[in-house]
Amino acid sequence: MNTIFVDSVRDDLKHYAAYVDANARKIERYSTTLAIEIEELNKNSAQYNLSIDNIDQEYSIQKDDFGNELYVRADDHHKGQVIRLASGCQRVPLSPDMLRQLKLYERSIPTMIRMYDDLENVDELWLFETKSNVALSCIEYKFAEHILPGLDETMLYDFGITFYDWFKFSDKDQNPNRKALWSPMAFIEMFNQWIMHLQAPVYNNRYSEQEEMIGIIGAHINLDWVMANTIEKSAIRMMIIKDDSTLIGMNSPAKKDIRLETFNINNYSYSTVFDGSVIENKKRFVYETLNLEHDKTEEIVLFSKKVKTEFQFHHTLYNKNYMVIRERAPELGLNFIALLDEIE
Repeated sequence: MNTIFVDSVRDDLKHYAAYVDANARKIERYSTTLAIEIEELNKNSAQYNLSIDNIDQEYSIQKDDFGNELYVRADDHHKGQVIRLASGCQRVPLSPDMLRQLKLYERSIPTMIRMYDDLENVDELWLFETKSNVALSCIEYKFAEHILPGLDETMLYDFGITFYDWFKFSDKDQNPNRKALWSPMAFIEMFNQWIMHLQAPVYNNRYSEQEEMIGIIGAHINLDWVMANTIEKSAIRMMIIKDDSTLIGMNSPAKKDIRLETFNINNYSYSTVFDGSVIENKKRFVYETLNLEHDKTEEIVLFSKKVKTEFQFHHTLYNKNYMVIRERAPELGLNFIALLDEIE
């Protein structure tokens, strides 16, 4: 095979991997900066005017049959909505202190919007403050109408809505360095986007004896957008595989010859986002269907194993012989792979 051609394709893979790594590091940096800003707001809260005299005119107020109250406001943004909310629930009933905490965090919205606008491939940026059950978000989608009174941020995993417990994953018992962490897996989030998720922990009294984690900054990197900005630009068969053997996706040329199922958002509906059976099906699809070592043919399993250890190898898939070359983006554990026709 022409060495110049192979080197050219490898250069493309290196460029894609470097682009994704730089993107991920920027998200980590921005999320950590925002977390520290939230901590500083709490530390200096006494110096701010946190009057809630007019808050009833600024927010939409909803109540459910159990007496839970929700204050929510959604402002249009050129990339979706900017949402702010305080949700009374069984764990934290709505109170004037909760609303004052919401007013305090409003001061971080300009920073959040500026970061959101500057980040590539990010479709959601959140503050989840669990102590007060307050949240802020810049989000690509019209999400505010789906928020209901009684929402408890800490119960999202227990209700089966999330693939893993964001808050336990981020806290110091599992994250002693208190740094921003990427989700251990790719997953289909509540509104059917194919993502990886970053959490940057937010603390009161960080590193002191009174230290308490009170929430996270959460950012979604949209994997469909990542593919559109990388491998989909190539006419060469390419795919992305995560270190855990999850098939993130393939570009159009690869889909013509490699008959593996990939994520397709059109297979899901907004109307079923809280349906437990749908959520379980999402998990099964990711953990089983997209895992190249789960109940797959021998040639697929062997291919996946080679991807973990080799940066260039020969392999047969679906009766076609390929030279396979790989470059890795370590920040997200993503492997960028090209499959070149083997010359007989």
